Amino acid sequence: MSLLNTITEQTGAKGSLPATENFAVQVLKYDHDKASGEPTIVGTRLDTGEEVTVFLRPYRGANQLKAPRAEVKDFVAKEGEISTLMQQLPTEELRRQVLKGQVAKTEPGGTIIVQRGFVDSKTGMVSAGWLQSAAKYPDHAKVAANVMLRVDPVTYRDNGPATSTATAIYPEASTLVKSQDQLTGALIAAFGGNGNEVGGRNGALIRLTDGTTNKAIELLLPRVKDKQTEEYSDMSPGEAAARFLASPNGKQIASFAGNPDLKVEVVPLARLVLGSQTKASYEKSAGKLDAVNTAYRLVKDDPEETAFAASYIVIHRVGEGEVFTQAQPLSNKPALFHARDVATPHFNGKSVTLEIKGSPQEEAPEPLETAGDDLDFDVNEVVAAATASEPSAQPSRMRM
Repeated sequence: MSLLNTITEQTGAKGSLPATENFAVQVLKYDHDKASGEPTIVGTRLDTGEEVTVFLRPYRGANQLKAPRAEVKDFVAKEGEISTLMQQLPTEELRRQVLKGQVAKTEPGGTIIVQRGFVDSKTGMVSAGWLQSAAKYPDHAKVAANVMLRVDPVTYRDNGPATSTATAIYPEASTLVKSQDQLTGALIAAFGGNGNEVGGRNGALIRLTDGTTNKAIELLLPRVKDKQTEEYSDMSPGEAAARFLASPNGKQIASFAGNPDLKVEVVPLARLVLGSQTKASYEKSAGKLDAVNTAYRLVKDDPEETAFAASYIVIHRVGEGEVFTQAQPLSNKPALFHARDVATPHFNGKSVTLEIKGSPQEEAPEPLETAGDDLDFDVNEVVAAATASEPSAQPSRMRM
């Protein structure tokens, strides 16, 4: 089990509880504990690959729940029960409406999110504070179990809907470059999606350090507009790398690549759009906005001070784009990293650890999530976010 289980967490509740985690479990079967008769979920943790048995501990929160909590019995579904029905329905609208009524049900092969879980010392089972269905059957959604994620600030525009995105980076795929040719190759690989596990829009994070000062520049693969069709398409990775390296910023970074006193890294990056319901859930709910600020903000009241944390993320495809519908740090005491300070195989990194408030045993969690309607997206929002402005008008995002 996770190393976090060796840590004792001090909370506002009486006594202490083990450190709690949030993680995704792919369902193998539903069962009952022989000793207690407790209904259980047997599945595989997607982040560690180990088989676990999960039960839901009693809710003893001080605040009354606004809606009944989904119990283990509510998730039970037979193999093929939902997926076969989805295949038989003739339209996407019908499938969407049927899924609305399924709420928690998740068949074997689907994925359930365990929130505020820890290993019960007496039974060896995972004691969960909350359970949520992420993928009701194997192909319903993509669940990335361990991604360095940042939830970006909401962008408001006068001529269109507000948009918000999440950014994922892949530190293990970082490339240390020592020449302009190596820099070009690393940028082409990142723009081409090498290392990208979640889909969305490819990009690159360039990190520069002299051992004392670190700086980061985030780049997205540009999209170009066809003047005749007015449709947007991705620029080729090679052309995108050449365009950046021809810019003042690019020329300066290329000159740094061979400097023995500097370290230049290229880290693959991906940008995903929030679904409309997900966005509304934290824009309009004070509790959920507070949870986002606690989990992904270095400074709680400053939305620009965003940070990366190891997280799970649930992704749905909408038309030609992808949106994420749920995300949460893997730990309730996540290590947060500014873009310039993320640890990689070439860099030790520097983090800040913040605690997500609330007793892991008593209060309901507040992840980014849809309100039981994880397919109610607006494909126009995906397009609008992708084509909000001409690529040439988009400056690189430098975090100082």
